Amino acid sequence: MSVAAYQKANQNTETPRQTEYRAFAIFTRAMEEADREDDTMARIRAVANNRRLWLTLQMDLLSEENGLPDDLRGRLLSIAIWVGRYSLKAMKGEASVAPLITVNKQIMDGMKPQDPKQAEPGPVPSTPGLSGKLSL
Repeated sequence: MSVAAYQKANQNTETPRQTEYRAFAIFTRAMEEADREDDTMARIRAVANNRRLWLTLQMDLLSEENGLPDDLRGRLLSIAIWVGRYSLKAMKGEASVAPLITVNKQIMDGMKPQDPKQAEPGPVPSTPGLSGKLSL
């Protein structure tokens, strides 16, 4: 199945929150695997993809259409800004990916769906296919 077909199938069955949760799960797992395997290029790709996820969320949080309470939006924006800055250090090998993984897992804990099976991510692609434009 092509990526486009997979995305279309998911759009028909997932809520936006489930899609966000799944994206966090996929990118967190990619960072964990790259860190565990000590694979520099995989780590750079995984952190860059995670950074794009957070940049996408940051843009949504800045949107007037975002329905989250102002306090929560502010806290999430602060995290998004930190993730952006810290990710650059992690991609250069100047910092561990562990704090990024921890933050993602904490966010995931706060947004777990009612039915956790709905959020189980599929396998993490081993190709640079995730390095394309992120669309949530």
